[in-house]
Amino acid sequence: MTSQPRAAERKLRVDSSFDPPERVEDNLVFTGGGVYAEFLIDGLSVNMRSLDVHRRAARLTRNLGRYLPSGSQVRGLLVAEDQNAIMRAMVGPHTNKSTWIGQCKHWVPTIAQANKWITKGYRGPVRPRFWLTVPVDAGTAGRTPLGQGRRAWDWVSGRDKDSSTSIQHYASVARQICGALPDEFHVRAASPAQIHWYRRHRAMLGVIHEPMPAASTGPSSLSAHDFPTIAFDEGDNAGRPWWRPSFKALVRVYDPHEPTCRSSYQSFLTVEHFPETGLAFPRASYLNALLNVNTQASIEWTQHIYIRTPQDAQARNFRYTKNIKDQMRQRGHRGAENDELPRKLARTRAYTSHLNGNPAERELDHTVMIAVGADSPRVLEDAVKQVRQELDTVGIAVKRHRGAQALLWKAFNTGSENTCPLDEFRNPTSAHKWSLFLPLISGRVGNVKGSALAIDQTTMRPAIILHDPEGTARRNKNTGLAVVGDPGGGKSNRTKLSAYELILRGGRVVVFEPDTIAEWKQALTPIEGVRFIDPTTPQYLYDPLVIFPAHLAGRIAASHILPWIGLSYDSLLAKRYRRLVRPETRARQGITSHRTLLDYLRSQPDADNDELLLRLETAQEDFPGLFDDHLPPYRPEDSPATVYLTGNLGLPSTEDLTNADLYAKLSGTQRAGMAIYGLLIELEQRYMFDRLDVFDVMIFEECAELLAFPTTARIAHKFTRRGRKHASGIWFITQDFRDLARMGDEFVTQKWIFRVQDPELAYATLKWARIDPEMYPELVSALSEDTSPGSTADEDVFSDRGEWGGYATEAGAVDRARLGEGFLVDELGRPARVQFFGAPTEEQARAFDSTASVIA
Repeated sequence: MTSQPRAAERKLRVDSSFDPPERVEDNLVFTGGGVYAEFLIDGLSVNMRSLDVHRRAARLTRNLGRYLPSGSQVRGLLVAEDQNAIMRAMVGPHTNKSTWIGQCKHWVPTIAQANKWITKGYRGPVRPRFWLTVPVDAGTAGRTPLGQGRRAWDWVSGRDKDSSTSIQHYASVARQICGALPDEFHVRAASPAQIHWYRRHRAMLGVIHEPMPAASTGPSSLSAHDFPTIAFDEGDNAGRPWWRPSFKALVRVYDPHEPTCRSSYQSFLTVEHFPETGLAFPRASYLNALLNVNTQASIEWTQHIYIRTPQDAQARNFRYTKNIKDQMRQRGHRGAENDELPRKLARTRAYTSHLNGNPAERELDHTVMIAVGADSPRVLEDAVKQVRQELDTVGIAVKRHRGAQALLWKAFNTGSENTCPLDEFRNPTSAHKWSLFLPLISGRVGNVKGSALAIDQTTMRPAIILHDPEGTARRNKNTGLAVVGDPGGGKSNRTKLSAYELILRGGRVVVFEPDTIAEWKQALTPIEGVRFIDPTTPQYLYDPLVIFPAHLAGRIAASHILPWIGLSYDSLLAKRYRRLVRPETRARQGITSHRTLLDYLRSQPDADNDELLLRLETAQEDFPGLFDDHLPPYRPEDSPATVYLTGNLGLPSTEDLTNADLYAKLSGTQRAGMAIYGLLIELEQRYMFDRLDVFDVMIFEECAELLAFPTTARIAHKFTRRGRKHASGIWFITQDFRDLARMGDEFVTQKWIFRVQDPELAYATLKWARIDPEMYPELVSALSEDTSPGSTADEDVFSDRGEWGGYATEAGAVDRARLGEGFLVDELGRPARVQFFGAPTEEQARAFDSTASVIA
């Protein structure tokens, strides 16, 4: 069976209802079944969001349903990700940076194999998209009785639907319909190239893996000859003898002109039954659950919607009610044992009352059909089985109809749905109740450009998540990032990779590593010009009187050095110190640094009894780097990155700082460490805030030390509040999110959460990330027990990952295929369950790995 026959296809039965569009003008599609407008429509982000977010999404979906014209079709597609477009988005505007382009090339094989569940036959990442088809030849109300009458009058009057006047009229109707729909769905016209792609996609579902073309590409019009010819083989019987046909509930779709090309095996399931008790909102999005089917087949759906006013629906329900009463009366006492009819009567009356409760309500008499396409019957049958099982868990029954699969294919072909028996599978409901199923859910997380960050594993259809930290400031979003998780979960590894790639794109990174093993030095050594500084060694001069401008130097020096030398800010010695470092005093006395300040104090009478001099000389012993004028002054602009190794500073703990008795007992070394630590952070912060043309980021490993000290906590909080204005960001790495509370973390929107094994801490961590653990209790156990879990095997295991290759996993260690699992919250507050990418090359992976090299 085919359409558009040629001479070579005389053996095929011709059915014009399978025809492609006769003509396409912009997004207007002219078919034998009418004139339609095609649109792309976005979903709403509700995954792992709060109940209020779900309710808002349901309200928007309800309004969408109420204002759709009758006869509309909403379709859910699985669209191949354009891997070349992903790579272009990663390169972005940095086309003049060869090192960054080279780094992007390393990602090509990783991007191509993003699905770890499908080890054979994986064709690349896909993303759910939504397609909206509306009839425009019957007015803005669509295929209502009045609209159908208008269509009939146009036909009787001989109106030419292809004339320029008609096209303008149809385009005007399409614009009115689009304008009436909620803006949050971003309804936009599909291009002729995208309409052509959709026809090919539908024909070869599960076989071709082609990304949807951009709206700006392709011609502005198409004719029927531009579309490929397709043929249908019901039950896959073409190769079988006529007397022994197959009764498989599938249809083989193929190109009759290219017999050597692969065929698409497709099957269609109609939704026949919903549970009588309904589905619990917000877990009622059963169509989104189709993304959890683990298969290489493509699973898509369509909803064909007839819309009626409450008055029309009430008239229909009155007939249903009368019919039910008649059946009850006819059955008499024989129906006493069966309460099916009384239940139907009660439900119909309740439904009628619900419709009449709001004059703005509409009845959506909709048909839901699920399409499954694969390149072989075996894969198709397995996918259909899984679809049944997935929907059966929520009490939804689907049916597969033998001998009618080609007929049901028409439900997905614009203009052919009129010849498809859709009325047999309709489920009438109100727009309000229809909206609670949330058919339009967007899983998009992250940015549209930037470096490869993670794989979205919220469903079994993983997508690539990009991260654009530089763009957060440009988009007026908060630039803070919290990286949280247990030791060994992969926090530092992932942060090193992001920092490394940020530097390659021209950004600047400052890292404070509170250790002496210098793991960041190993990670950033390949980058030319990176400085690795131990502040306790004489490498640079950090004297604020030398580094900062004269009008700021005195105040900055006083704020850090007075606590260091144990002086209260209101003491006489503190006031004397502040007077000495004023710009006018320094200019008059020739004080250019703390070294010259010491010389000045020593030259004064009775210098041996000068307490300020004694305190400063003691500080010189604790930290000579602030008093040695022979060292080169530290200038942040001289390096693309600086790593401070602060493990030798001897910083005090949080308890030391919050307990007055312990604080009074701090050693000179600890006070010196606090002073230099705060001085370095303020130095870097002021430099970052003073330049707006380059994105800088400050990274704190084990940020509890940073936030324990009030001075540095205030600076960190300043980043979270004002960093976007100054093209500056701050990244916190910690095991416990509660470390951030001392600073105030309400403006740290972006969060990367790695393994948290303690159930109570996992619960609190998810709540902190605004993922309600009461609403999603399964995510608590997922984070604590099923996020990068260790191998429980009794011995080392060799894993064969098919196309991924094989590798050995030590007993107790994390399987390589599950490294970096966790949760992510992007700058818009959208959460996802993810697997963070590791380094794209073995060399970089070794450089970023901080695992101790212990001999087994």
